Amino acid sequence: MELLQRLRPPAGRPPAEIAQALRLVQRPRTACAQTGGIRRTVYLRDVADPDHDQAYGTASPDAPVTRADFERALRALHASDLRTHDQLLHLAAQVVALTDELTRRLDGVEPKPAPPETPAEPTALTVETTVAMMTDDTLSRIRANDANQDNGVSFEMGGDKYTVQSESPPCEELIHLCKARCCTLRFALSTQDLDEGIIRWDYGRPYMIRQRASDEYCVHNDPETHHCTVHAARPRVCRTYHCRDDKRIWLDYEQRIPGPDPDYKPAPFTFNLMDRARARTVALFNEHDALEKAYPDRDPRKGPKL
Repeated sequence: MELLQRLRPPAGRPPAEIAQALRLVQRPRTACAQTGGIRRTVYLRDVADPDHDQAYGTASPDAPVTRADFERALRALHASDLRTHDQLLHLAAQVVALTDELTRRLDGVEPKPAPPETPAEPTALTVETTVAMMTDDTLSRIRANDANQDNGVSFEMGGDKYTVQSESPPCEELIHLCKARCCTLRFALSTQDLDEGIIRWDYGRPYMIRQRASDEYCVHNDPETHHCTVHAARPRVCRTYHCRDDKRIWLDYEQRIPGPDPDYKPAPFTFNLMDRARARTVALFNEHDALEKAYPDRDPRKGPKL
């Protein structure tokens, strides 16, 4: 009752609501202990503001999860996994650098890939100092090798898709022949695509473009016309790709003879591993930075009161 004296409901409150207030506040102590006093606090606020029938930011335990929330959670898990992966690469670089230096000091020879029995140069530096000096170069080589592996998470590592120079072919002229076969190719999305939330990605193979099982086309491709239904927001790959020399699309582009060539075998990709490793590091940083700056809710949202 002392609590009611200090927090008395405003005058003019209907008797029925005041009676309900008494019932809520005078509940057994055990019930208040179980709820931590939360219900009592919310009730007193409600008595002061009868129109405030909802709380901000709450959600029912069985409320559906939005696609934006679900994808944000997946991206956070992938980012955490990639951070752990990078830490393991750094640890591996330290182990390799230490092993190489111990080979020089204990065996007196240079480690592989030097020719066998190559004498090691003497040094006055400590093992710890030498390993610290060698770690960065060793890490760069390990990352370059790792960049050529499929670690389960793929990023498109280009720049802003809205400022890139488009090299697309005259699709309207060709689509009745090629049937937009380029829309069956697989490629990774960028952090920019993920932040926009328009282009869908494959949850089982992040962050590859999402495709249909029925015809292997991108999910944004119209199955009747084969036109792109999200053309304004299409990924950077779609803006820069040209099918002219792709035998998966054309047997002869100039003669407008569509493919694919049944004997065609794609040539292995050739790229500078160091450059690819650096680009991947930048892409991962951009993804981490985007997640750090993102908020789960854009605007105030009402939910059920406690």
